[in-house]
Amino acid sequence: MQCNPSAATPDRLDQLFQPASVGIVGASANLESIGGQPIKHLRNAGYAGTIYPINPKYNDIDGLPCYPDITSLPEAPDVMVVAVAANRVIAVVEEAGAKGVPYVVIFSSGFAEAGTDGEAAQRELAEVSRRTGVRIIGPNCQGLINVADGIPIGFGAPYAMTYRTGAVSVSSQSGAFGNSVLMGLNEEGVGLRRYVSTGNEAQTTSLDCIASFLEDPETRVVAGYVEGFRDAHRLRELGRQALQQDKPLVLWKVGNTEAGAQAASSHTANLAGEYGYYDAAFRQYGIVDAHDVGDMADCVRALLTGKRPTGNGVAVLSISGGAGIAMADRCAELGLTLPALAPETIDALRPLLPAFASLNNPVDLTAGALANPQSFADALRVVVKDPNVDMLGICLAALSGEGATLVAREIANVAAETDIPLLVAWSAPPGMATDAYEVLEQAEIPRYASPVRCARGFGATWRFAEAAARVQEMPTRDVQPHPNREDAAALNEFEAKQLLGQYGFPVTREGVAQNGEDAVRLANEYGYPVVMKILSKDIPHKSDAGGVRVGVQDDAAVHAVYEEIAALPKRIGQDVRFEGVLVQEMVGGTAAEVILGAVNDPNFGPVIMFGAGGIFAEIFEDVAFRLAPVNRPEAEALIAQTRISRILRGARGRTEADVDALVDAVLKLSDFAVAESQRFTEIDINPLFVLPKGQGVRAVDAYLRTTVPQ
Repeated sequence: MQCNPSAATPDRLDQLFQPASVGIVGASANLESIGGQPIKHLRNAGYAGTIYPINPKYNDIDGLPCYPDITSLPEAPDVMVVAVAANRVIAVVEEAGAKGVPYVVIFSSGFAEAGTDGEAAQRELAEVSRRTGVRIIGPNCQGLINVADGIPIGFGAPYAMTYRTGAVSVSSQSGAFGNSVLMGLNEEGVGLRRYVSTGNEAQTTSLDCIASFLEDPETRVVAGYVEGFRDAHRLRELGRQALQQDKPLVLWKVGNTEAGAQAASSHTANLAGEYGYYDAAFRQYGIVDAHDVGDMADCVRALLTGKRPTGNGVAVLSISGGAGIAMADRCAELGLTLPALAPETIDALRPLLPAFASLNNPVDLTAGALANPQSFADALRVVVKDPNVDMLGICLAALSGEGATLVAREIANVAAETDIPLLVAWSAPPGMATDAYEVLEQAEIPRYASPVRCARGFGATWRFAEAAARVQEMPTRDVQPHPNREDAAALNEFEAKQLLGQYGFPVTREGVAQNGEDAVRLANEYGYPVVMKILSKDIPHKSDAGGVRVGVQDDAAVHAVYEEIAALPKRIGQDVRFEGVLVQEMVGGTAAEVILGAVNDPNFGPVIMFGAGGIFAEIFEDVAFRLAPVNRPEAEALIAQTRISRILRGARGRTEADVDALVDAVLKLSDFAVAESQRFTEIDINPLFVLPKGQGVRAVDAYLRTTVPQ
């Protein structure tokens, strides 16, 4: 299966993971060396395909014929491992391409991780891949494992291990630590299918591998260890695909500090760190963010059940009041609710449970409820049918012995009868509940050692299900990152708002005065009082420069203010351009000031930002992000994510703001950001005045950078 590395949709990588033959350039007779381990691991795993050691130093290695070079091979191997010095790698890949090798896995280091020369070598490697059609995994990677078929192609102790097989495929940008993730998931009881270490990603990226896993019919959940995606704009496409195919993505994203964020002229760009963009993509497309191996396992195991809730209501049934409270607390932190059980549910439970059981959610069954496993099962059946219950958590503390097995069987019976997610928190040592745990495993019911971890499973399930419910309404327009940010230039405020107005964005009435008489004429047209501002592409923050006057009351004041503002550029510096004075209607009766903006990130593409506005935008940093395009539910969720949303809704007796008009404004900015994605780089609308309910919004100030002069 020859493939084109520039194809928009990567293939399933079946030939990479199921090769009929594997070549090893730099093969070594020392089977403990990096060049020898792939031979040892493949043979120990019982690999049925052909292994071609390649090294002119040997005639044979471990009983296998050894070839002097790729050209002398009797056929082109499906996968070629490269374990030679960095300065020889490019020539080897050229030779592999000439032979017709479809996949090359490069262990060699000394590329982009090694400074300027290494970066240049990696760019040349990528060019060779493009020219020859060879797909590259690496360089600086540790290999891959087809767990399902027992095909390890790599070096290091993890490639000698046997793993629990299952339906989870894993991608890692780290080799050594990715191996730790793989082993950790295995220890947590997660069944694995495919694993790949992507290294420096000279050609095949993590998102290429994730895309291939989504296409693999035997993969049900995709997990990944991520340091950063160079092609992050594809999260829109792959996130939507995962939702449509019901294949959840669980990603452990590291490097989330803002230290690497570059300063820019606009508040939006200053506030928009890379992690904000990842967080936006994860929220928008139901991508579950994990923060440790155990956390990843908790999420993966819940998602593997295939049961998806229709709401965020969790019922907790516990034989320990403390365990129920612990689960309830964690559920609340994850945005889940513990609804009150319906009256008819409580009435049905009373005859099934001990008289001293508490029927408030979380329900404290007490250990006495387990004396009759059938009554316990009937109680579960009652609860799962409650109209307020979307998920069921069962806390069994350290229950053990023969009774534990009977209870496990009843739980399995009930789980088979319901479509709602059912998870169990059970902390008995395995030796004290071996048969019971086996019953749950056979029934594919996740068991967690603590109620807190059980709640995390519910949180992951709800995040994915809630996003999946929106997938049909998600915009599907393809969005590419801005091709070049270097030649971007600022528009002045008037030009920026004129461009926004073309997309139906509500802006203030205003005009540009070139003398005092123009200013007076405009002021009389709009009505006093008015706002007057300096107009200059070189002054993005006019208030800081003293270039804004609010509440100018009459003709004489307008004349005087015009002269003051017109003289400002000379006081600031000779390079500051003067483009006139903006005379603007004064908007009154404001319910709130917010900031609305967008950044056209070279990696993610256009991203919408919303938060608390005015002069406090960067002080409070009360902001949230979404990848454009957004739809109405996402716009509403964007606003609701911020603290200022409570003020907009009329908290503590404040005037309720026109949130519907604000949502419309977010959608119009999204339309602008997508339509102008090949030229705009950043935009601030700050402040955006949100008027009382029914009165709309007004863009009072705007800053825009674009690559095309207007």
